[in-house]
Amino acid sequence: MVARIMVFASIREGEEDKFIEAFKEVTAKVKGTPGHIRDELLRQEGEPTQFILLSEWDSKEAFLNWEDDPVHMNTTTPMRPYWSGRVVRNIYEVAHRLDS
Repeated sequence: MVARIMVFASIREGEEDKFIEAFKEVTAKVKGTPGHIRDELLRQEGEPTQFILLSEWDSKEAFLNWEDDPVHMNTTTPMRPYWSGRVVRNIYEVAHRLDS
């Protein structure tokens, strides 16, 4: 079952553009990881330091396998210096999709 991972992150004020560049670097490295489908970076309207990292995987298990692999920490390191405060990660399994 397809899974979407949402990471809610606050970024230090003034570091938003650097964070976006770090996200691009990380997603380039994640591309091709078994089970990985795509990534998106969402910025909350009116809150320039609030972001959601949205990732789509073939399954929750595929994501968790990558997350548990030591390469995960090394791959995502470029984004970490810009985080401010607590980062929250949620996993959602797609219960229904309406394709047009």
